[in-house]
Amino acid sequence: MNEQELKKYRNKLLVSDLILEVLLGKKPVSNALLEFPKDSEDLNIKCAFDALMYREADEDLRAKESDYAQVQDDFLMEIAMILKKNEDLPSNIISNYLNLNKESLISNDELTLKNILKKMKRMINL
Repeated sequence: MNEQELKKYRNKLLVSDLILEVLLGKKPVSNALLEFPKDSEDLNIKCAFDALMYREADEDLRAKESDYAQVQDDFLMEIAMILKKNEDLPSNIISNYLNLNKESLISNDELTLKNILKKMKRMINL
């Protein structure tokens, strides 16, 4: 495994661990997003980042619709397990991501709580 592949693998492991910590209630979404790698070129990382952003943005809907919350958490778990195995997300997930997210929510901007909240606000208004 060359250096770039190793970095990509480490990023996938980190993202998988962050998602699992959120799902287990060990870490709030905002903290997990702050720790995300700034690899805005990797669609796997971008999809995972946005999926966590949606989880946070859908807080009211999750509180009202337990089935929605469960489906969303199951989807995040699936993403985490795929990344943990150093695999790429399936093409249907990537395709849906690209259709729904014309603008990347992850960027090379400094990841601060203020910037994350600004991105969430922008995502909700899309």
